[in-house]
Amino acid sequence: MAAFAAALLTCAATLPAARALAQAADPFPEVPLPPPPRHSNTWALISFASGAALLAGSFAIADAADHRYVDYLHATDPARIKDLYDEAVLFDRVSSASVITGELLIATGIYLAFLRHPAPSHLGLALEPSRCAVSFRF
Repeated sequence: MAAFAAALLTCAATLPAARALAQAADPFPEVPLPPPPRHSNTWALISFASGAALLAGSFAIADAADHRYVDYLHATDPARIKDLYDEAVLFDRVSSASVITGELLIATGIYLAFLRHPAPSHLGLALEPSRCAVSFRF
C-alpha cells in the first residue's frame, strides 16, 4: 500500500510540471503564404466549347449523310444516283473529321486547363505611380 501511495504522489508531482512546460511554450508564428499566381483559362474554355460544338455538329452532319444515302438507295436516275452517293460520302467524311477534331480540341482543353503550368512571364505591365510602366525580368 505504501508503494502505491508513493507512486501516486510521484505521478501527481511530475504532472503539473509537464503541464507547466506545455503551457509556457510560445505558439508557432504564423507565416503568410503568398497567393498562387493566377493564369487565364480562356484558351482552355475556347478549346472545350469548340470541341463540344464540333462533336454536336458531327451528329447533324452524319444524319444528313444518312438521309442522302437513303435517297441514293431510292433514286432511279443514274446522274442523281451518282450525285447523292458523292454527297453521302462527303458528309460522312466531314462528320468523321468533325468528331476527330472535336476530340482533339477537348483533349487540348484538358491539357491547357489542368496539366500545363505556364512559365512566369518575363515582361510585365504595372500601372502604379511608384513603378515603371513596363518591366523586363531575366
